Amino acid sequence: MAKPTITRLPKPPNRQNSAGTFAGEVDVFLGAMPQFGDQTNQVADFVDQRASAAAASAQLAQTNGEDQTAAAGQKAAAAASSAQTAAAQAAAAKTQADNSKGFRDSAQTAAAAAQAAAGLPALTGKGGLPLVPKRDGSGVEYSSSLRKYDLDVNAATAALDLSTGQVFKVSATVARTLSFTNPPAAGRAMTVVVHITGAAKVTWPASILWNNSTVPVQGAQWTTIILVWIGDGWVGSVGARS
Repeated sequence: MAKPTITRLPKPPNRQNSAGTFAGEVDVFLGAMPQFGDQTNQVADFVDQRASAAAASAQLAQTNGEDQTAAAGQKAAAAASSAQTAAAQAAAAKTQADNSKGFRDSAQTAAAAAQAAAGLPALTGKGGLPLVPKRDGSGVEYSSSLRKYDLDVNAATAALDLSTGQVFKVSATVARTLSFTNPPAAGRAMTVVVHITGAAKVTWPASILWNNSTVPVQGAQWTTIILVWIGDGWVGSVGARS
């Protein structure tokens, strides 16, 4: 049996990374575990075979030495000494193999604990759904609906941060000037809903392409605006008003 080797494990996952990066690193790290386990077992088998062969050789030398001359006895003693050395080396190698298995088990435990600590749910049946933090802050979950965010109504100008949500409430009890931060990258799409309560003037970014080239007329009580990012700009229209 050829001397086996153990392939170095990939970089372990880091909980300081983003959820997407962390999940990818966990997949790669755990994907390497089966091969690592197989190789560790091969090393252990190799060590056991070497130890067994050395022990058998020592026993044979001792048996033959009993029936031979003093010179043969000396050779048997030398063989026994070599066997002891080989056994010690085999024991040390087996200890290293056991340690390697312990490292693997610890790595698997740490990876599982890290995944649990990050609150990463199962992927099955969740294709295409966004991964968002839970409302109680205990982890993350897949969401099939848009999350709503209320803006601070005390500011004269409200910046809608598109990295935090897609549905916004704006109080127009006083005039508001709205702007958008963190829009999608070019070539991507996104729908944004802005629900305005009140009839004070709302000033929109000049770059929005409005339906019929007309800035929406607000309702006396409330107005809902639908905006679509089409890859290189916004298209907007009134969804409803009262």
